[in-house]
Amino acid sequence: MLARLKKIDIAPEPEATEPTKPGFVGFVAPISAPVQKTRGDPVAANDPTIQVQAPPDDRTTAALDPDRWSWPHSDAMTGTEIDRFTARLVRFNGKGLSQTDGEALADKLVTRDRESDDRRLCLECTHLAGYAGMWSCRNWQWAGVAINARDARLPGELVRLLQRCEGFNA
Repeated sequence: MLARLKKIDIAPEPEATEPTKPGFVGFVAPISAPVQKTRGDPVAANDPTIQVQAPPDDRTTAALDPDRWSWPHSDAMTGTEIDRFTARLVRFNGKGLSQTDGEALADKLVTRDRESDDRRLCLECTHLAGYAGMWSCRNWQWAGVAINARDARLPGELVRLLQRCEGFNA
């Protein structure tokens, strides 16, 4: 059977059959297309026994880089920036910000990081305690936001403001 598949010659075509049912108007005949096998089985692309070493090429490296069209070549976020954005959004939502406000702040921080701005949000600090509207700073002495612990409550505008804080801890 295998020898017959490897033959290059095309088998002769049988003639079309005559109609068998009354009222049938067509003929049935095979399609004449050469079916031949001229070489052995090609090697599968995912075959582990084959190791293809391509020479290093800038175009190949660029094609494999998913961030090749991202910042700084465009305004699109890189994969790392997207991961940071998502983590910040989860943190901000966990502290009581709405989805819209959280996205706006996380986007603002992407711009801050790109510009190498050293200011921070209270929402990024580990010393921020509480939930939306009831925030307080647990490092109020170093931060200089209060005179005593009772006054360490923070207004929402301050928590969302980029600032330099001596008591900040990431």
